[in-house]
Amino acid sequence: MGAIAPHAARNFAHLFVVSSRQRSYGRLRMQRLTFGDKVINMEFERDILALGRPEKVKIQLQDVNLPDNNSVYFRAKQKELISQYCAARVFLSETDRPNEDWRHWDRVVPMQCKEPEYSYYKTQMRADLYEAALFFYNSVVDISWAMCYLATEYLCVKNGQTVSIDGISPISVASAQARELENLSQTPTARTNPLRYLKQVCPEFEEAIDLVDGFWNTFAETEVRKKYNYCKHKGKPTYQEIEDLNPSRTWEYIVVNGNTHEIDRMPTAVSDVGYEVSLEESICELRNFDDQVLFPYIEKLITTIEHILQPSEMIDY
Repeated sequence: MGAIAPHAARNFAHLFVVSSRQRSYGRLRMQRLTFGDKVINMEFERDILALGRPEKVKIQLQDVNLPDNNSVYFRAKQKELISQYCAARVFLSETDRPNEDWRHWDRVVPMQCKEPEYSYYKTQMRADLYEAALFFYNSVVDISWAMCYLATEYLCVKNGQTVSIDGISPISVASAQARELENLSQTPTARTNPLRYLKQVCPEFEEAIDLVDGFWNTFAETEVRKKYNYCKHKGKPTYQEIEDLNPSRTWEYIVVNGNTHEIDRMPTAVSDVGYEVSLEESICELRNFDDQVLFPYIEKLITTIEHILQPSEMIDY
């Protein structure tokens, strides 16, 4: 490429590139969001494909900007993030299909199931879909840290030696370095988070790093993150709507205080000690998180990194 490009620049003033793969990818993701001819009631305020690289890129070969490691890493994480974001919306949208016959989930909702059992199995399935969406949304948040870090870092440790990743490397080297850097990406508030020192030595990335830190400081203690951590590390929530459809209590254990006559009910069912949440409220909460919090953050972060990094237009997406 290096030997050919100067001659190509003299022969072609402009090169108009339209990535057919990018268009196909976009159509595929939209098909997954609309499920072909099936109607989905849930709609989102912003089109997720707007977070990707433009479909049409105009390149002037006399001023061509060849790819470098950081730019390729950034575009790779951007694409991975968008893919996970699409999956999050797919699962969340599936919870909002009131007219759907849920019996196609044969192993979950038996084909011969009637009411009220049908409503129970349907609500159980909606809870599972909600939790899948919850995991994917939180994955998007975590990938945003890696996207920022891999776009910023300029050093990598290989075989105990510090190696510069500036410029461009052979595929095998660049890929190995990406895995090394991914392993170093941490929660923004972690004491050993590398973004802390990069903010000092790479002040041009200060705005992007501040976006990551600021988002995490407000997001870490939200219900969306708390519910995700509960599902990931501690157990499965007890959904009020499921318990209402499946009353499992056959008896009560009541203790009456002889002096105050206060009544205490003792736990006799597993739901008594569960982490109780509302499924409907949780779905609404996650939808609002997408529109009002996550999308604006991701959009701003990508735009900021693009402005700073100026990634090559010639990176295949």
